[in-house]
Amino acid sequence: MITIIKDFIKNISPLNILVFLFIIGLVYGAINLGMKYQSYMKFLNKTQIIAVKARPVIIDTAENKFRTLSTIKSFQSFDITSKVNGIIHKIHFIEGTRISKDQKLYSILSSDKVGMAEIYAPFSGLIGLSKKSEGDAVIKGTFLSSLDNNNKMKLELDLPERLAPFLTKDIKIRAISDNLSNRKFTAKLDFIDTRIDKSTRTIAAYSLLDNESNLLRPGLLMKVDLILESINNAILIPEEALLSIDGKHYVYVVNNDKAVMKNITIGVRSDALIQVTSGLNVKDNIVYMGQEKLKDQSLINIVD
Repeated sequence: MITIIKDFIKNISPLNILVFLFIIGLVYGAINLGMKYQSYMKFLNKTQIIAVKARPVIIDTAENKFRTLSTIKSFQSFDITSKVNGIIHKIHFIEGTRISKDQKLYSILSSDKVGMAEIYAPFSGLIGLSKKSEGDAVIKGTFLSSLDNNNKMKLELDLPERLAPFLTKDIKIRAISDNLSNRKFTAKLDFIDTRIDKSTRTIAAYSLLDNESNLLRPGLLMKVDLILESINNAILIPEEALLSIDGKHYVYVVNNDKAVMKNITIGVRSDALIQVTSGLNVKDNIVYMGQEKLKDQSLINIVD
């Protein structure tokens, strides 16, 4: 066997030996370089300082909200029409003003019977434009004007049946309009239907909004938040601080000069904040910017 090996080596040309040695050198160098690179990366991970932004957790009320849209209506609305055929003899109001209940609105000289037919306001409210002038002929049913009680506005809602367990008259309502910036209107549910609509699977409800300033007009589109649940003294974090991996939730908590990854459970989302039900305490500072570069126990530098 030894003789065979010796004969094989003798038959190898010097060039082949050089090539073989060169390949061996390359393999050795690659392995050595790889080991050094891995060692360097481990060292770098331990020593690299990552700039992040952090802030204390927020202690506030967490709100479980449902948002919907609604077009508001007058609490009371009435179309004033002629009850007879005839000619308008007298208009007794100024258009666009507030009138009182039982105030006379129109006198119509009737052609159906001898005499004057009078129309009175069924309730106090804001009178609209008169569609007819004095001396105009009218027939029975002619639309003359509109009357709206706008002291309170009706906010009608069609709510999904899944909200049924939450619906009580104690639920708070917040309504805003893009056309009325920075104005919030608050109320409670004044009516909740006793049945669920079979075709839409919704529950009808409405709230009455105070409108003493007369800012709200019929037909105005409103964004409505129903506050289904309020949780006091909740731990809240900015939603950008949350990391979700395989259905689990994590945040990085500042521990001296390191970022420690913590598993948390979350509750309701409240605007741009998320309630944390376990995993954090009220004194924790959490990383909310730069956490995508972090690993557990990474060195950090908190910047403003």
